[in-house]
Amino acid sequence: MGEDGPPNPRVGGRNAALASARIFVLDECAQDLTFAPYTHSNRNDGPVVKRTLLALDRIQDRLENELDATTGNTDREAGYRAGISEAIVQVMDIRRDFASAR
Repeated sequence: MGEDGPPNPRVGGRNAALASARIFVLDECAQDLTFAPYTHSNRNDGPVVKRTLLALDRIQDRLENELDATTGNTDREAGYRAGISEAIVQVMDIRRDFASAR
């Protein structure tokens, strides 16, 4: 406990979810060496774009499975679900931006 009182379990759960999401992304990047972030020089590279979009789809699927596996019965789980939901939205936004730049 600090000056602000006990730590908020919901915030702790959200932070844990975002850490899990980062691990999912890093795992995907490690498995698929062709996973390329958007840059102006590679945005029109057909095979790289397709593989990147597929990698983003796999990350989104993994996050959605994680969301389905968490009930949200406690404050920490509710925070975790909120963090996973936030990560899913971010992946969807990145995928949409990447796809529209094709």
